[in-house]
Amino acid sequence: MEDKVANPSHRPPRVFTGEEIAECKDLSDVLSQKQLAMYFGCTPNTLRAAFKRQPELSEAYRKGKALGITKVAKSLAQKALDGDVTAAKFYLSHQAGWTETKRKEISGRDGEPIDVDVDMKWTVEIVGNA
Repeated sequence: MEDKVANPSHRPPRVFTGEEIAECKDLSDVLSQKQLAMYFGCTPNTLRAAFKRQPELSEAYRKGKALGITKVAKSLAQKALDGDVTAAKFYLSHQAGWTETKRKEISGRDGEPIDVDVDMKWTVEIVGNA
């Protein structure tokens, strides 16, 4: 039987420890995947490959992101409930689909309708071969 020679340029896959998975969950709400990879000393491709190999790592990242978004959303909602009009407008526009429309009404003297006197004359010219 032939002995297989290991490929010297082939590295073993990066395996994240339980402690690193917990760190991933804690940091994922404030770091992008690229920044998280830098934090762990690997490339974004290595991190994405680890997400596929280690579902618990991917789950930690996803949950950490969701928890961070939840914290900010709750804080925003509380500001809106406390009377912050800007927070209320932002919250309702993004969560309830509300939009703010600005209208300008123009009126005549003393609020009366504007009189428009239009005298229209139409001229029709027929062009063609005679």
